Amino acid sequence: MEYHSVNPMTIIPKDLKPGDILAFRVVAVIGNNKDWAAYRGYSEWTDEEIARNGDKISKEAAEQLFYAPREAKLSYRE
Repeated sequence: MEYHSVNPMTIIPKDLKPGDILAFRVVAVIGNNKDWAAYRGYSEWTDEEIARNGDKISKEAAEQLFYAPREAKLSYRE
């Protein structure tokens, strides 16, 4: 199968076809006030671009992906 990266934010569902890859990257950023947040961005973005320009994800989703901040008792920055 041949794979193709498609933009998960703009793809029209009826246009999906076998081999399409929809991808995001997620980064966790530790703050200065014993807090943290997680952001998602496009797979081709750097970690820094995602931290600066990405969309913040929910606390519930972030805690499923990153256990260390939760275990460190850091507050999630809403």
